[in-house]
Amino acid sequence: MKSAIEEAVKATGDVTPIDKCEAVSGGSINDTFYIKTGSQEYFAKLNRSAPEDFFDAEEKGLRLLEQNGIRVPKPLIILPRREQTEMVFLMEWIPSVKSRGKVDRALGSLVAEMHQKKASSVGLAESNYIGELHQPNHEERNWVSFFRDHRLGAIQKIAVEKGILSQERNNQLDKLKDNLSSLLGHNPDISLLHGDLWGGNWLESESGKPYLIDPAVYYGDREVDIAFTYLFGGYSTDFYAQYKADYPLQDGWKERMPIYQLYYLLVHLVLFGESYGSAVDRILKRYTT
Repeated sequence: MKSAIEEAVKATGDVTPIDKCEAVSGGSINDTFYIKTGSQEYFAKLNRSAPEDFFDAEEKGLRLLEQNGIRVPKPLIILPRREQTEMVFLMEWIPSVKSRGKVDRALGSLVAEMHQKKASSVGLAESNYIGELHQPNHEERNWVSFFRDHRLGAIQKIAVEKGILSQERNNQLDKLKDNLSSLLGHNPDISLLHGDLWGGNWLESESGKPYLIDPAVYYGDREVDIAFTYLFGGYSTDFYAQYKADYPLQDGWKERMPIYQLYYLLVHLVLFGESYGSAVDRILKRYTT
């Protein structure tokens, strides 16, 4: 493990010795480390089993956000997997603090700024990952068909293949998809989305600035990101007040929110099991009966 990290650090041009290599919390998918050399600090993600393009997709997402002026840790280098070694993704280390209070309004403005970056097509040229699941993307003009086929339909297919979607749920989901255009009932502007904006995917730097991390980016209805922020918490009233002041949401967003949350609940059903089944059932029942 350390030899792979050392190789990645040297590939950046930093030939000073590693003084510290400490494990840090960073989710359940990757092993994550704080690295300090004689000249710089780094954040390292290691993965032995993910697909070969797993870190490549994340790096492209970070760079797309960065190119649009959105504050993210700077990606530095990816060391491909070799026999008996992990893939390594090295990026800028952002010293962070745990108290989330004063930064909430700045975070609201940062997310609003991201959502004001527009495109003429939904989706993205290349696929990426939501958690450890493949997230297919496809550039097209129609948001409803994209969300139906490449979000709800794609995760439905995975769930069916894994045998974790009952026939009743599958039928209800088909019915919801068939009526999706009338259920959503609006034609949104196409925004740059983070794509995985749960409460753990941002951090506050020691300087008091918010950073977005671990994206699953594409272009679509910004209400998808907002819906996820409401699903598991982690965002304050100050965050929402500032976001809505900077970029007010369209009428009807609360009625559409459960449909967008359904995608993330189906992802969690696939990844973590039946504990998310009742939430899936409530949304399916609401929109199909």
